[in-house]
Amino acid sequence: MRRFIALAVLTSSFVVTLVFALVGRTIWRRRRGSTGRILVTGRFDNLNWFLSHATPLSRSGVGEVIVVSESPQGGVPRVRFSCPPPLVLRVLGRALGKLLWMVAVAVRYRPDVVMGYHLFPGALTALIVGRLIGRPACYQMTGGPIEIIGGGYQNENKLMKSLSRPSALVERLAVAVVREFEMVVVRGSGAKGALVDRGIGDAVEIITGSIDTPAMTQGAKRCWDMVFIGRLTEIKQPEQFVSIVAAVARDLPDVRAICVGEGPELPAIRSRAESLGVAGNIEFAGQSDDVPGVLKRSKVFVLTSRSEGLSIAMVEAMGHGLPVVVADVGDLGDVVEAGVNGWVIPPNDIDAYARRVLELLTDEAMWLRSSRAACETAGAFTADRVAERWRDCFEGLVHNGAGFWGRIPDGRQCET
Repeated sequence: MRRFIALAVLTSSFVVTLVFALVGRTIWRRRRGSTGRILVTGRFDNLNWFLSHATPLSRSGVGEVIVVSESPQGGVPRVRFSCPPPLVLRVLGRALGKLLWMVAVAVRYRPDVVMGYHLFPGALTALIVGRLIGRPACYQMTGGPIEIIGGGYQNENKLMKSLSRPSALVERLAVAVVREFEMVVVRGSGAKGALVDRGIGDAVEIITGSIDTPAMTQGAKRCWDMVFIGRLTEIKQPEQFVSIVAAVARDLPDVRAICVGEGPELPAIRSRAESLGVAGNIEFAGQSDDVPGVLKRSKVFVLTSRSEGLSIAMVEAMGHGLPVVVADVGDLGDVVEAGVNGWVIPPNDIDAYARRVLELLTDEAMWLRSSRAACETAGAFTADRVAERWRDCFEGLVHNGAGFWGRIPDGRQCET
């Protein structure tokens, strides 16, 4: 029954979006004066993730970024929030409520670009709104190709997960919808290749999230040997981190690890730590407001995800001088150079993870070389560098000349 409902809802959603996209094709080409605004919607998992994407957008030369979300995420200059009233969301549901609110905001402010994070429902909303107001739409494929492969059944989206197995119909409809976007943004070459294989290539751009340039603390005491940072959900596979700690502890009984994050998998990984005898080796820190402080005191970053786009947590760790040992999934291999700034590991190979972590923890010269290389790699992901990439793409997408980049209004932080 869950699969049937998911098929019905997803199929109808994609079909309706396609109808809007096809009917509105001639509308978006109409030339209008630029407002210098971008309208954005989507699911924002945490404040740090939001800032990593909103900050370079705000510095790209655009006048204002308006974000439609259920609640404000944090203050960024030239970024403000337009939040639907809770009553609207309760009565209409979150997806429909945000869609109608997006339409109202778009009609009022006439953005130059409408952007959605994650295909369903954020990007679908952006495409419908873009066609209605005659502006180009951008899809940010933050989760990688699993957002469309098999209809998204491996995705974290609850409705898509309810498919439980691949759906060729939903995938075909998803691909058809993605072809309608004027720009599709992915995080690396792997995601772009997956889209090219499905006949989507001309509109695809590679743009990552960003990090703050960390102020490195020379000689800081690194008291944690291993660190995991992320949502404690099934797709991140945090139980594997516990298994890796246990494998390392066979050679280094005093190894210290910290797990930063919250989520439904927390009770299971605590239990696993107890059963493997490493509960005393792992600190479960929960959600932290001082992730940079944790990274400055850690030695090796470990990522065990089943799927990724490009992990901002990983890049942030590299910026703080941590070599990384990560699963060879998504676009992580675009950043991690084996034996230089870290290692990419065949997914789910606990012994391979443990072997590489042990090499870094027991060979100080290797750790220092890898630490310096990791810092150098992270320099390409600063907000200003990513903002330059956005500026280039927007200048090609919005055919209004300097008007798009001229006016920089004062940004208000929240409109409700």
